[in-house]
Amino acid sequence: EKDDQLRQRMAWSLSQIVTVVEQNIDAYDLSEIYLSYYDIMVRHAFGNYRDVLKEASYSPLMAEHLTYLASKSHGYVYEDDDGRMTSPDENFAREIMQLFTIGLIALDEDGTQQRDENGTLIETYTNEDIMSFSRAWTGFQRHDPRGNYEDDNTSGSRNRLDPMYIDERWRDRFPKSDLTGGYIGDTYPLCVDVPDKMFLRPGGKYRLLGADPLPEGMVDHPDLRYGDIYGIKRMVLDPA
Repeated sequence: EKDDQLRQRMAWSLSQIVTVVEQNIDAYDLSEIYLSYYDIMVRHAFGNYRDVLKEASYSPLMAEHLTYLASKSHGYVYEDDDGRMTSPDENFAREIMQLFTIGLIALDEDGTQQRDENGTLIETYTNEDIMSFSRAWTGFQRHDPRGNYEDDNTSGSRNRLDPMYIDERWRDRFPKSDLTGGYIGDTYPLCVDVPDKMFLRPGGKYRLLGADPLPEGMVDHPDLRYGDIYGIKRMVLDPA
């Protein structure tokens, strides 16, 4: 009886593809978090499928369902945690290809399965691809819990409503290969390709970090919250 029947049908169809399973999420008695996830499909029912995947990937429900929540890079675990030899969680890296996008077998435009010269079906990805992509899904973490929504357990760390953020400490720092023999981000401009002094934009904020090239250097040490005791220089260009 409503005037958005097509949108609702599209949203329902998308929710059957980019799924989260209640049995994998320890929140059987809640509804708002699942409705919020379903709203992703409603918003993008007539939009770009990539936008659906992006929002779903940042959903704490998806991260809990496919176990990449708080997945950490080997570098972080080895250097800063307990010295173990480990690998990031591979579950979502596999399922986003197998279930949500390209599937297991390469297809022609008419849906015919592709075969090589020996008649063998051509697989779309390998275990090595999964291992590489798993490093792209490191660092995702829930925000702190808050009030004013159904799951208001502010004593825990179970914010399943707000989109996740990336904890740069856990993030894998190294390049990730793609499925075409290159690397993710190859189509973005290189530093040598941008105009001279591109970084000197009006209103830009800059910090003199010294000789530390690591990503951690982009975040203030906790001690700096109570005043700059290390002499780090900060500047903002005059918008004029």
